[in-house]
Amino acid sequence: MDKYKSWSEKEFRAYLFIYAADSNFEYNAEEKSFIESKFDLKTLETIKSETGDLNDFQRSKIITNYIKLKNIKQKRLDQMLDEIKEVYLADGRFDQYEQSIFKMLTKKMKSK
Repeated sequence: MDKYKSWSEKEFRAYLFIYAADSNFEYNAEEKSFIESKFDLKTLETIKSETGDLNDFQRSKIITNYIKLKNIKQKRLDQMLDEIKEVYLADGRFDQYEQSIFKMLTKKMKSK
């Protein structure tokens, strides 16, 4: 689970996109296409293989820990949140479950 510590920001962003797309258990074609337009397949496959067997608590902990570890500034985190919202909107829907997960991500990604 500690492989995230060596991720680049690009890999972290790919992780966030995958996390968002999987959040309602429907990783649909539009979301997949959108994510694949932003990242190369090798990056996506690496992130999936490193995190695919983690539970939701472990996955969300990666977000908090990575932000602290890399000391990502709030302005950049806000940009990432905007990008995550694009993932949710890729299929033309932003359902209640996705909105709930997005609120949780927003809380995790806001400076204290």
